[in-house]
Order: sequence, then structure tokens, then C-alpha cells
Amino acid sequence: MPGIDRGAPARFLQAAYQPDDWIAVFLKSYDTGRVAQRVGPLSLMSTARFQAWLRAMNARRFNVYVGVNAIARGRRSRTKEAISAVRHVFLEADHDGQQVLMTIAARRDLPPPSYVLHSSPNRVHVFWRAAGFTIEQIERLQKHLAHDLCTDLAATPASQLTRLPGLLNHKYLPPHAVRIEYGDTERLWTPADFPEAENVAQWSPPPQRTIRRGSNSERARRYLETIPPAIAGEHGDLHTFQVCCRLARGFALDDDEALTLLTS
Repeated sequence: MPGIDRGAPARFLQAAYQPDDWIAVFLKSYDTGRVAQRVGPLSLMSTARFQAWLRAMNARRFNVYVGVNAIARGRRSRTKEAISAVRHVFLEADHDGQQVLMTIAARRDLPPPSYVLHSSPNRVHVFWRAAGFTIEQIERLQKHLAHDLCTDLAATPASQLTRLPGLLNHKYLPPHAVRIEYGDTERLWTPADFPEAENVAQWSPPPQRTIRRGSNSERARRYLETIPPAIAGEHGDLHTFQVCCRLARGFALDDDEALTLLTS
């Protein structure tokens, strides 16, 4: 079948988790609404028989997902309460994927990703293999990075799913082959490798839902009053770029409106 790489899903599982981890695999058909879930040891999910079942279900237009973190032994759910260990810092860029990757590469305070999964054109999942994070720390960090990098804020819980590479993404037509690019998969990054993790508790952008009245420009002006200034020598240019992203995307301002607010 075009786009299928029979060995890619198992290679990813072996690279992404510890040998004794339990993981959650979730399948969904957007055609019928049917879902299926399996939670069990990595050793079982990596077997030829289980991988053949995944390929068969994918051929029936089921999308195949896996939890980005490890599940407690014996649990049968993938809720946050079932997470036993954080295995990744994770971000999902559902648009402008290449721009997000370029921005990450330019950040001196972010390590290079362990791998990048291309889920569909210009949509990427970014992973850093991780150790030493609590669930609270990882969710706080991921929300902070999602704000900074204009990625999907809804994809920041510890229970987040990703797609398995080597299979087909049937959410859109035509189906897209999910592929992955590996970097250094041996290095485990810790909270000390992400300076933002220490600063998230001190400041994060205010939730948009707290601004209830006024035009988009008025709401954007009030937002600008709450954020820290851009400082030369401390990633000020990057901070300004990220603010521009929020004005254009979050508040739906055109270029003239955004420029007027930034210079006023």
C-alpha cells in the first residue's frame, strides 16, 4: 500500500519509550466515528502480530495514535491520572510547521528536537525525549512553549496523543503518509535544559477568555498592556515576532491594525 512503511511504527516505539513502559494506542475512524483503544506493555505493542493489526485497521481508514507518555502498569485508560512517567516534551504545530521548526532552531535556549513527525503537509509534531519532569511541570512548560511558538494550546496535556509514523493519516483527502525525521534519540532532556520551565509560574499570557468586551483592536491593546517588554540581548526580536503572531492569529488583526498597536 502506498505510504505504508511496515517497520516505521515499531522503530518509533522502540526509540520513544523505555523497554518496560506501558503505552496507550488509540484508533479512530472519521468515516464512521468508531474508536478502539489498547493499553499494554511496549513489548506487546511492538510484536509483529500487533503491528499487523494496526496496519489492517489503518487500511480500513482508521487513524492510529499513541500516547506521548508512559502509562502506569495495569491501567486501562490514558487519562492524566494514568500517566506514570513523562517521556517527552511535546508540541503540535497545526499550521506553519516549517516556520515553527525554523524558530525552534534559532532559539539558543531550546535544545534541538529528538525527532519531528510530519502528520500532513506543513503540520508537525515536535518531540524532545525527556526525563525528570513531573506532570505539572511538563504541562506548564508545554503551555508556555505553545504560547511562545504559536502552536496548538489544546495539545499540551500530559495525556496528549501523537500519530504513529509509517501509516496513513486519513483525516484529510487524499490520505497523507505520516513520516518522521530523527535527531539525537539517545539524549534525555531535563527541566534544566528548558529555561522557560522556571519562568512559567512567574508569567504567562492572560487567557483570552477573560477579555469579554470591545473590538478585536481593543482586546489586543489590553493584551499588550499585560505582556513583558522586548529586551535587546534577551531574545527581544523573537519576543516581538511572537507577539506579532498573536496579534495576527489570536486577535485577527490586519497588518495596519497590528502595526498601529505595536507603535502606539
